[in-house]
Amino acid sequence: MQAYHAVSTRITSLYWFNLSLKTLVKWRDTLDELGRIGRELRMLDEFILEGDAYQFERLTRGREKLDWDIASVCGPHAALLFALDLDYVPDPQEKVFKFGSPRKAKWRFHLPSYLENVKDVFRLDADGVYDVKWSHKDGAVEIHEKTSRVAIYVATPDPQLRASIENKRQGLISAEKALQCDPARSDADFQQLVQLLESAK
Repeated sequence: MQAYHAVSTRITSLYWFNLSLKTLVKWRDTLDELGRIGRELRMLDEFILEGDAYQFERLTRGREKLDWDIASVCGPHAALLFALDLDYVPDPQEKVFKFGSPRKAKWRFHLPSYLENVKDVFRLDADGVYDVKWSHKDGAVEIHEKTSRVAIYVATPDPQLRASIENKRQGLISAEKALQCDPARSDADFQQLVQLLESAK
């Protein structure tokens, strides 16, 4: 959530991704999520770098209950649309934030005039590219979903962009596998990190 609050407002680097070996070993439970976010950002890197912040809106339920932050980063070829779930609470025992169950939502994202000829809107994450229910009217894209946490969408006039992003995702997965190192899932690989840390002391 912290990462996408930054990215959705057009910050182009995440200082906390430069993790030390000590931190990686201490917080092994974060490694998988860091890898997923890294893959997603690589899928979107060109659009983040060439785009600019366009819309931000904080939505509430009723008068006070925080619901969603919606934001967009618009570039020459596509708009990245973000819906960030604000329905979470801190758990002092586990020391984590806990989110509610997926819920129905409807968001309206305004687009610049040069992107008004939208041909495709899709959702993506580290695991794939997905169809969504969307409509385009009066210079805005409206999306209906049932979700929670972070939802990332691409709106584009290019009907081939979806396939291009999926191909890039597959290439990233191949590059990750070629490293033959997965400390998030492999105890042996994680122990190599532990040994490196011990030898550096």
